[in-house]
Amino acid sequence: MSKITQQISNSALSNVHQYGSEKSFVTDKSISITRLDQMSKNHQHHPSLSQLHADAWESNGSNKNSTDKEKYIHQLPDHAQNLKLNEPLSTSSKATHHENVVIVNHEKNNIKNIWINQKDSPLITPALRWNTSGITIVGIGSVSGKTSNLLNVPYGLGFDSSETLYIADHYNNRIQKLITSTSNCVTVAGHFNGTSGITSDRLNQPVGILFDSSDNMYVADRLNHRVQLWVKDATYGITVAGGNTSISLARPSGLARDPDSGTIYISESSNHRVTSYPSGIVVAAGNGAGYNKNQLNVPYGLTYESVSKSLIISNGNANNIVRWTLGTNSWTHVAGNITGGSGNTSTLLNLPIGSTIDPMGNIYVADATNHRIQFFLAGEPDGKTIAGITGISGVNSTLLKLPYWIILDKQLNLYVADTFNHRVQKFLRY
Repeated sequence: MSKITQQISNSALSNVHQYGSEKSFVTDKSISITRLDQMSKNHQHHPSLSQLHADAWESNGSNKNSTDKEKYIHQLPDHAQNLKLNEPLSTSSKATHHENVVIVNHEKNNIKNIWINQKDSPLITPALRWNTSGITIVGIGSVSGKTSNLLNVPYGLGFDSSETLYIADHYNNRIQKLITSTSNCVTVAGHFNGTSGITSDRLNQPVGILFDSSDNMYVADRLNHRVQLWVKDATYGITVAGGNTSISLARPSGLARDPDSGTIYISESSNHRVTSYPSGIVVAAGNGAGYNKNQLNVPYGLTYESVSKSLIISNGNANNIVRWTLGTNSWTHVAGNITGGSGNTSTLLNLPIGSTIDPMGNIYVADATNHRIQFFLAGEPDGKTIAGITGISGVNSTLLKLPYWIILDKQLNLYVADTFNHRVQKFLRY
């Protein structure tokens, strides 16, 4: 019996899971302990894998017993015997069908849960499914307005550390904070009555929202061509990029942050590039609008992935999602048409604006003009519609109208800015 097996308590044995019959994305034994630590840091704000895979053992058959579980434990690769990490691991976007795999979730350095795929069997990402009917979190039907329960073209979405929802109420020139357990909001940036402006307490069509580890809020103040820092509970913003600073911006849209260095990345829709703060260095594109691999074409949503040190970019007018590894001079294709064509099939997109990535490397896209949210398994070109109906806009609970943004909470529930229905919809994972 291996050392790691000896450490497992009887209670932990009840949490051993075997992966099932489809495709998944898990770590293989070629990944170093250091890399696994990086992965854990990257996903510290996401659900533990026990939440993602809690039903995997049962869903793969009800006749599995403790003997079966013990057998799977004995399949642990040698490198797993001395794992001692400080946070739950995530899965990797690089899958293998030929390695025995262990993923450990622990508490106070004691092994708590284990997942193992059966060698040479296909792998699965279980329990990633959502209700097709959305729950309206904020907004009333397709009605726009300025009161605390109404929005006018909601755009970017963000969570603070307590998972309180914030909304960039684009045409109302304000950031709205959802009051927990209600459908009402309070204005935390900009003017509550929707008046735009360029002073430190005003905004002009804000888009992206980002929180740092201290719950300070960064806002892409689009038509003021600046990024504003609103220190927690402040009543005014501080311009950190654009405006009168040394970092020139043109229509900043998406924001992303490297949690290790604190560097913030800003997509500039009119400059067709991504710029970093505080350095001001252009880290992606900057070669004019286009479809070549060293260009972007109206970039919007932006997500930083720590494991690969890359940016996932919604390349809006190119109708695709691309990955730009920092330090390189070109992107790699993730989803949509590599040459920029639009469409409504499973492999195509039409004006993707918001996008995000989950702990397993799967990509979620607000496919705006197709009125849908597309889900792409990591490394796969075929998307699956998980919210909305392709090509059909509407106001009922199963439809969307030009959705612009999407974020995930810790349970991987979907929050969608249903932009031209002037509401935010929540689609529960089950």
